[in-house]
Amino acid sequence: MHQFKMALLGSLVLLAFQADIRAQRPERKIPDPARGYDWKEAARKQRLDAKQIKQLAKDKILVTNEAFKQVFTPYLGSSVPLFITSDSLLNGFHVLYEESIVRLEQANARKLGGILKFIWGSLQTADKPFKGKPQLVAAAKTRAKIVVATAMRLLGEEPAQLDAPLAALVKEEVKRIEAAQGQQKPKWLGPPDPGFMALDYTRYRPRGFYTKTPALQRYFRAVSWLQSIPFRISNDEELVSIVMMGNGIADSSDDDKADSSDDDKREKLAEFLKVFHAFVGPSDDMSLLSLTHTHHSGIFLEEVQGGLPELRKEVSQATNDGEAPEINDQLALPPGNPTQAAELCFRVLPAYRTPDAVLFQRTTDLRKFRRDFPTGLEVCAVLGSSYARSRLAGQQQGKLLVEIDRCKPLLVGTSLYAEYLTCLEALTAKPEPDAPPFMSGEAWQIKSCQTVLSGWAQLRHTWTLQAKQTVSYFGGDITPPGFVEPVPEFFARMARLVEGTETALKEAGALTADPKELAADLRAAVDLMERQRKIQKDKNAATEPRKHETLQEMTLLEKAMMLSHFLQDSNDDEISDRDPDEGFAKVAQKLRRLADDLEQGHLPDNPKLAEVIRRTDMNIADLWRSLGMICRRLESLAHKQLRGVAFTEEESDFIRDYGNRLAHVMLYGGNSYIEPNDDAPRVVDVFSNPNVGKHLEVGIARPRAIYVLYPVKGGDILCRGAVMPYYEFTHDARLTDAEWKSLLDSTKRPKPPDWISPIITPGGLSAPKLDD
Repeated sequence: MHQFKMALLGSLVLLAFQADIRAQRPERKIPDPARGYDWKEAARKQRLDAKQIKQLAKDKILVTNEAFKQVFTPYLGSSVPLFITSDSLLNGFHVLYEESIVRLEQANARKLGGILKFIWGSLQTADKPFKGKPQLVAAAKTRAKIVVATAMRLLGEEPAQLDAPLAALVKEEVKRIEAAQGQQKPKWLGPPDPGFMALDYTRYRPRGFYTKTPALQRYFRAVSWLQSIPFRISNDEELVSIVMMGNGIADSSDDDKADSSDDDKREKLAEFLKVFHAFVGPSDDMSLLSLTHTHHSGIFLEEVQGGLPELRKEVSQATNDGEAPEINDQLALPPGNPTQAAELCFRVLPAYRTPDAVLFQRTTDLRKFRRDFPTGLEVCAVLGSSYARSRLAGQQQGKLLVEIDRCKPLLVGTSLYAEYLTCLEALTAKPEPDAPPFMSGEAWQIKSCQTVLSGWAQLRHTWTLQAKQTVSYFGGDITPPGFVEPVPEFFARMARLVEGTETALKEAGALTADPKELAADLRAAVDLMERQRKIQKDKNAATEPRKHETLQEMTLLEKAMMLSHFLQDSNDDEISDRDPDEGFAKVAQKLRRLADDLEQGHLPDNPKLAEVIRRTDMNIADLWRSLGMICRRLESLAHKQLRGVAFTEEESDFIRDYGNRLAHVMLYGGNSYIEPNDDAPRVVDVFSNPNVGKHLEVGIARPRAIYVLYPVKGGDILCRGAVMPYYEFTHDARLTDAEWKSLLDSTKRPKPPDWISPIITPGGLSAPKLDD
């Protein structure tokens, strides 16, 4: 058994090497300019050339080609004092935030199949109550069944009692969605019309974190499909179709034959449709819940023709309460009404309205402007950046800034998305009265805009699926080891945001470990172990064993190793001593059986094993609390730094350990931060223009070093931190994160926006020079 354990442990090595972190810790004291310190000499030791030093002397800040795999890396060790940036905190927030939303979406992916089965079942007799216009009713039922059956097939579910003709249509639709290419309006959706010319099938391509697993990819396609099909109140067939679905799921508590299990399913559907309201805000189109709230389920029982005008009247009245769409996501001509962004309609799963999407809708409205694409600077401008306003001044005879100013009320809201934007707003405000002079210069304003937009791009990346897309119409005594970016109000707002996010995640159930997720992890870990063992045994294998596993794989293997210890007994030891292969197979089999039990919601009888299972899941709630404490500490340090109050030794230790703390929040447990994953680049499409066949992509690259000359005792001190470079470019395809990373490493990589160039090293950002 000892031989087997050693072999297993050998395959579960979590780190390739150990490094002496203490030897790399930042200097304990900041150099004293009054005692002969020369920042230029320090800059030369950092390998900055003459041009870079000249630019740094002029602007006091400089972003260089020195790159890192993760934003915490430069804070783990530095030969110059540290500069803790707002960028680093934002990136830490987003890594934890996205991991939390991933967990929530994984749970939603498991729920959606049951919800669709419920809706599908209700459709089988949905046409019975309708009187009159049989052809219209039949066509409406067919439309509803194709929409729901297609979503079910995309999830891997088989719709019961799906007749052959409809099955053929659904099969073709699934094929087009999975191909995610081209534009088309299938015949069953009716001929092209001004409000619905065609479907853009590229929108169904999984992107963002939804590419992680096959289950999330299937979920992405299904949800995106249900978001994209409109049921317009102006179209009789579409309106009757959505009413059939609404009637089928309407509350029947007054019905003597009401089924309590159906009531439970309705409640789950309602929860599903509202799960992200606290995070993003309201949906932009009306949902099935809006329908059931708008009218009583018997509105069509007497006669279809008479019921349609009545329902349209009720729905139109409801739009006065804020349910009118403000974003167009269809391939369509502009509405005749100049105050409308899109036709009033229902969606089975409506996407959520974000302030920036509404902003882009208004600033690219071809009825007012001649612009193919918006720019991220508009986000900075609406948040109050004077630099962004200066860059946009004069465009479209000044009308653009007027429209942006009209959009400022969009920032007011109770969602976490709106609260996040108020955090970014603090970075565009005037510097504190006692802030260093360089913070009033243009270079720092540029840096602030880049920080704002890199944060915004990361936020949009998290909401790749759920945010509605915008589509253009056709047509002291103890000297500290470094500094904190002196923006205390930003850190204060971030602390409140973190606290609110933790609360919302807890209420949504995202912070509670799910045994089904552990079951999936165990199966993946066993597959990985068996694959590794096969390679290790085959001396002539063409594939060499990988030296290191990914962070995700190491986590899976670590879970399997801990659980396997409690699954083994004395008989297993004897088997393993006699035949290591049989011992390995037996442990793998027990892990798979445990996964099956967990899938059914059963914890093992062994109390020690049950306790280990409860502890194997990373405690996301603790990480959110840690992040909140970091925000509050940075707020306090920023205030003390601005007032010239000396840091305590404990506060200095916090700055020294900031990199370690941030790495932990970013899911790097133990010493795993020593060899971080190279997966920081993120990209998301935020606007599409079918007229030119391109999408506006915004994203971040690998963290880059930023050098800052911080004023101390009449001189300047060179310090280093990290920023997340912001990119904005048009592309003919909707990019995944993997494709974006490959593009960044190629000669075809786009340049950063021109307005950022003044703070970038002379010659621009080239291929990254990774600091390993």
